[in-house]
Amino acid sequence: MRPYGAARDSRVGGFILLLTLVLLSLISVVSVATLRSSALELRMSGNLLQREEALQHALGVAAMISSSAEPFVAMQRAGRDRCSMLHSCAEGLSRRLNALLDGAGPEAQRLHTHVEIHRHGSLRSGASVPRLQEAHASGSGVATFIRFEVRVRVGDARGDMPRAQVVQGVLLRWLGDPA
Repeated sequence: MRPYGAARDSRVGGFILLLTLVLLSLISVVSVATLRSSALELRMSGNLLQREEALQHALGVAAMISSSAEPFVAMQRAGRDRCSMLHSCAEGLSRRLNALLDGAGPEAQRLHTHVEIHRHGSLRSGASVPRLQEAHASGSGVATFIRFEVRVRVGDARGDMPRAQVVQGVLLRWLGDPA
């Protein structure tokens, strides 16, 4: 026969064991939830970093296109209102874009870049004309300026949703017939 105190000690020991198991399972649930939250934050920061890289790439491509009048002159000579990388007006542009991508890191090379240039015609009468240096200011009326829009979309190579889109306006003074 057992003494009365031994039975009471085994019940207390069982209760302590049960309480310990409940506490350990609670700690496990909290740690798993924290781990999932950390993994989600890590994935979100990776997406943010990829968007920032795509935006920087799109800004670089738009600046590269706007730095030369070559694609705009080719569009004007061909009489086109739109020009993308598939058209003949962008031959020199595609070479410059490939050179830019070759100099970039592997992250930029995996991005899909789509470029379009839209011609919007000459400035309307009454529009403010940009300030020019004195040597270039003679005879520069509103009709001698032609508006262009450079649109750069950057996305994954898979063709998913674009990660970044940049639109940059270009205003060129046209010395010939702007029509």
